[in-house]
Amino acid sequence: MDNFDIFKNKSLSLWLKDSISSNISKLEKNIICDICIIGAGITGISTAYMLNELGYKVVLIDKDTPIHLTSGNTTAKFTFQHDLIYSEILKNYGLEKARLYYESQLDGLNLVRTLVQRHNISCDFKETSSIIYGENEKEFNEILDEKSSYEKLGIPHELIHDLPFNIKGIGGLKVDSQFELNPVKYLDSLIKYLLEKDVPIFKDTCAKYLVKDGGNVKVVTNNDFIINCKNLVISTGYPFFGANGMYFTRLEAYRSYLLAFPTKEPLDDSYMMISKSQSPYSLRFSNTDGVHYLLIGGKGHKVGQASSEKESYEKLIAFAKNNFKVDDPVYRWSAQDYQSVDKIPYIGRLTSRYENIFVATGFNKWGMSNGSFASILISDLIKEKASKYEELFNPSRGEVKHNLNKFIKSNLNVAKELIKGKVLPDEINLNDIRNDEGGIIKYNGKRVAAYRDASGVLFLSDSTCTHLGCELEYNNAERSFDCPCHGSRFNFDGKVLEGPATTDLKKVDI
Repeated sequence: MDNFDIFKNKSLSLWLKDSISSNISKLEKNIICDICIIGAGITGISTAYMLNELGYKVVLIDKDTPIHLTSGNTTAKFTFQHDLIYSEILKNYGLEKARLYYESQLDGLNLVRTLVQRHNISCDFKETSSIIYGENEKEFNEILDEKSSYEKLGIPHELIHDLPFNIKGIGGLKVDSQFELNPVKYLDSLIKYLLEKDVPIFKDTCAKYLVKDGGNVKVVTNNDFIINCKNLVISTGYPFFGANGMYFTRLEAYRSYLLAFPTKEPLDDSYMMISKSQSPYSLRFSNTDGVHYLLIGGKGHKVGQASSEKESYEKLIAFAKNNFKVDDPVYRWSAQDYQSVDKIPYIGRLTSRYENIFVATGFNKWGMSNGSFASILISDLIKEKASKYEELFNPSRGEVKHNLNKFIKSNLNVAKELIKGKVLPDEINLNDIRNDEGGIIKYNGKRVAAYRDASGVLFLSDSTCTHLGCELEYNNAERSFDCPCHGSRFNFDGKVLEGPATTDLKKVDI
């Protein structure tokens, strides 16, 4: 890549380059409300909007800054075309459930369209077509199966053989009337609206644990203030509170990578595309602040299970340079997503024992439509106590029996990583860690997470994940320590970046 070094600076998404403009502080007192929502991404913000419109007193909290995790690090493709999901749902659950999934995604997309129009939100909204394509005969045959599912469901579509931009492939499935936007501009506008409506929103406010208080729930935060609520919505990427729903056995955490390339010439930006492969490429365009960008994403893997995260970025750069006339990328970022056993999200009551605690997770990389839809379903369940979608998305739906082999394989993988991590690393010691590098080392006979910053300052932490005790791996692209079992991530200094872990790593004395 010549002298170009995309890793010189920290990762930063195109959407978050200007951060959010809303003025938000942290919680500094006890508070009582009808509904507390934990997690201020697209699900939490949309749910707060919906419930506030219904007249509920809502409080929204986030452990960091709103929109700064997955929702601010997404491709922001709004589509009902979620890989080849309809063939899988038809096979596992039948035509009626597949149609319900399709209708749920239309509801989510229509909600976003409505809010953009109702509030005149300037967020680079653009109608596009969406294409999923196959690079070889095997992949194309799977696409033909999905086409058959579309026909059974009455989904408008077109089978194409000539792919845009002369992308290498046999053909694809195209659907119209999808859209894309700038997720931070969109969600920041909703936050401003909520603040104008006196909805309390707090940053740097982490929920440590929950206490049942009669029919209410007490949320105890990191600064020991308490939010007392009648209903609780957990809209964090991974539910920090599972209440024996065994979510850690039913969710797989994946990391995906994205790059933004300024284009050297105008390109047809009326398409967004994704390949049907084990390690797909995803692309869309964005006109942000007068600059035209090509966004290339993909090359994902299970969290903590890559030999080199930097290689994922390098493969994306090679794909872009081989297929488009683009300059070097100017933004790079990554996002974390969670996949359920059957690829259908878990949206609804946490478990049958907790009727007033709701969860939304497992969006399988399609959080823009699923997160928007989740706000509709959860609002309906709180207000009406029922929804036609309740059974399909029920977190306690018993999906494992339809996907037993995948469930077993996933948990065997966790067991393998747990055992593998207890072996001390090869002879990697403190002196092997150079400036602005990190790794798992053997230090005083123990496995230790080590990072040395650009000025030579050393950070040592216990390498054991504070969630369920798996051993962490170093992420060389994000300068983080990642858990290969359930997806928790920690900054180079040991602070939690992403759950399910809620406790920082223990410091190790130098």
